Amino acid sequence: MKSIKPIGLITMMICFLVFPISVSGAVYVNKNATGANNGNSWTDAYTTIQAGIDDADVADEEVWVVQETYLESIVMKSGVKLYGGFNGTETELNQRNWTMNVTTIDASTARGGLPAYHVVIMDSITNATIDGFSITGGNANGGGTNDGGSGFFCYNLNDTNMIKNNIISGNSATASGGGIDCYSSSPAITNNIISGNSADWWGGGIDCYDSSSPAITNNTISGNSAYYGGGIDCSGSSPAITNNTISGNSADDGGGIWCSYSSPEITNNTITGNSAYYGGGIDCYDSSPAITNNTISGNSANYRGGGIWCYDNSSPAITNNTISGNSASTYGGGIYCWSNSSPLIKNNIFSNNNKYDIYEYDTSSDPMVSYNDFYGNPNGIYYDEGTTPYTSVSAMDSAIAECSNNIGLDPLFVGDTLSGGSWTASSVYNSATFQTTLTDSFASWTPDEHSGRLLNPDTSQKRQFVIVSNTVTTMTVWGNVTTIAQIGDAYKIFDYHLQLASPCIDAGYDQGVPDSDFDGEPRPMDVLSVDNNGLLEEYDIGADEYPGELPAISDWVLY
Repeated sequence: MKSIKPIGLITMMICFLVFPISVSGAVYVNKNATGANNGNSWTDAYTTIQAGIDDADVADEEVWVVQETYLESIVMKSGVKLYGGFNGTETELNQRNWTMNVTTIDASTARGGLPAYHVVIMDSITNATIDGFSITGGNANGGGTNDGGSGFFCYNLNDTNMIKNNIISGNSATASGGGIDCYSSSPAITNNIISGNSADWWGGGIDCYDSSSPAITNNTISGNSAYYGGGIDCSGSSPAITNNTISGNSADDGGGIWCSYSSPEITNNTITGNSAYYGGGIDCYDSSPAITNNTISGNSANYRGGGIWCYDNSSPAITNNTISGNSASTYGGGIYCWSNSSPLIKNNIFSNNNKYDIYEYDTSSDPMVSYNDFYGNPNGIYYDEGTTPYTSVSAMDSAIAECSNNIGLDPLFVGDTLSGGSWTASSVYNSATFQTTLTDSFASWTPDEHSGRLLNPDTSQKRQFVIVSNTVTTMTVWGNVTTIAQIGDAYKIFDYHLQLASPCIDAGYDQGVPDSDFDGEPRPMDVLSVDNNGLLEEYDIGADEYPGELPAISDWVLY
């Protein structure tokens, strides 16, 4: 840590009056600094990030890095808080702007002119943070531990470590973790954009392996690819996957999330526009995750399980999700169950999925299906034991012992009231932002009224994508949709919140259900004019709880 040598009072007063001295105690890095290069100030900053990390020698010491492209790879150490996003004039951490002052660590020439195996290494350290960087140029194509974690290689980390506010893109691995590889590691992975990474095998965006349980929260995970888990791979690991946008990823198994011998908590995510051979959205192999309050929509499987694939002893708890517009080329547009897989399917909305909302392949699989709404599914709602199709809820509930209290009514989404249109210009993909802008010159939208909603850019197919923003006539979405959306194609905007007249309001079961919805609003919220579930509490079906009134205090159960 840097220290100030004793100086006379008069000299110190002159310094404070004349020179803007920082008392932050930070170590400074500026690639273009021309001073003493000792890290004591912006003028005398180190010119490499690694030098700043190496010099930080007390707990929680901060390393501040000026916006630039640093052609290096780095090794983090315990206690270091590494921050990018400075313009070189700041005296306080909260003055930086990491989105405007893009600070890039580019490892594409860092290994003797070749790409480094890892852009960032975090190995057996604690209390380290990396925040506010663009991480790119890694290629983990070596042997041993050098075949994974091309963006971040995390080994033996506990939950005191944090990866936050970074853009992780353009990294590739021959084995696992194109963006981030968690090997026996559980860092907090928060508010990052993880896009355009690839792994030949596991986890194009994030790989979780060997008892890794990171908290994966508030990230955008888009446009990544792998054989297993285009977005996220969970192998022998159980991360908490919460409030993420997981969109436009691709894989052979598990376009959004692949679970193998794992039981992650998958909560409040938007899982949309992903594609795979099996399990376009989520693929469960000998795994039983908790899948709660998610919007799982517009995903596709080239074979089976457009939304969710359950195989070989996989019995997840699938509760209060909206599973809509998913497709499979053969069976199970919504959920496919095979080989001793009997998920608990409760309080979900199934709408407009093809080739059956739920496909039960064999007699060893018996999903428990109750208090769900099935609507608008063109090929039927349930296929029992690979032999018997059902096209009506009443017939299904009457014939199958595991099915009860389901309804078959139009859920009346807010999106049903939104008008569509067709594109009047070619779509344009921005590889720097990982977003596509589409134009309808006849539209008259209010700016940003559709932010956070979903878009099907060509209604002749089912994939959907998250809307980032809109102007009066243009719309920007996550991912590259230029091969899908063409001039003249019809589009549709989706919003899966419920309208007041929805039959899903106050129609759900009240046991073992989440205490908030996908917006973070509390459950239950009572709509006084509605009573669709008799003596049960006022829980809604689906990911959205329609805003009403909280239960009276006299009705609360105190523990």
